[in-house]
Amino acid sequence: MQDIVIMYHYVREKESWTGSVPISPEDFRKQIEWAKENYEIISPDDMNKITKKPKCIISFDDATKDQYTIAYKILKELDVYGYFTVMSAPLESGVVPIFHLVHTVLSHINDEEVWNELNAKFEIPDLTEKSAYYSYEPNVYRRYNKYVFNFLLDEQSCRRYLEEKVEKLYGSIQSFIKAFYISIEELVEMKENGMTLGVHCVKHLPYKGDAQEFYNTEIAPCKVFMQQELGITPKWFTPAFGGGENAIQMRAELEPILRANGFKGAFTTIEDYTILNNNNFWFNRFDCNRLKSIQ
Repeated sequence: MQDIVIMYHYVREKESWTGSVPISPEDFRKQIEWAKENYEIISPDDMNKITKKPKCIISFDDATKDQYTIAYKILKELDVYGYFTVMSAPLESGVVPIFHLVHTVLSHINDEEVWNELNAKFEIPDLTEKSAYYSYEPNVYRRYNKYVFNFLLDEQSCRRYLEEKVEKLYGSIQSFIKAFYISIEELVEMKENGMTLGVHCVKHLPYKGDAQEFYNTEIAPCKVFMQQELGITPKWFTPAFGGGENAIQMRAELEPILRANGFKGAFTTIEDYTILNNNNFWFNRFDCNRLKSIQ
């Protein structure tokens, strides 16, 4: 067996969160128990630790509240480490990334209802062929909605529609942020209980090709936020979307900047085994929902 990193996002009951693909609390517990039995679960700071078994890091993106209320508590019960990454914009400036608004709206509102409203508000062309991009979605209206939100509408129109829906569901965007994301106080608690906190992003933007600009806008402000609000200087980085379409370019161009600013390593979305030691910088991760391929 080889070293692995497992990537988690939502840890929720699937029936209650249909806008994305969560792992259920029960399945999460089973995976952690399996990992604990077969691997030495370590924090990123312990990569050079000599272990009898292959090493494993349990990693989380986005810092959503379920990771605190469910995942973190299970990790504590099983006495294992977790690596959680912070997205600063929601906590610092009240800006929620579009994809979290999409997941929320599609989890609470019927897809056909959303589709009918979008058609009433915007001029939408026939999406029969284009929506095949989401062919894995059995519901045709879900395919249409995702295409509209992700490819058709400009950000301002998309945000206006989605935020109006979320405000009706939660009362306000601030109420949504309080319910949806791990708070500063909870992050401090997690840190004090042995969890590792790293930088994820500011606004969850993909890499566009300018490494220094990307560092200045999506990484450095989050690092400063964590220093000021959490009392730590983060040493680990996990890029949003794994870097997106320009991930290969990002890894090559961003690494020297990250190293120069004190980062020890970073994590990809490449599904493969990895070598957990300090001689490497980029570490691959297996998505938790496709982990059965190696179990």
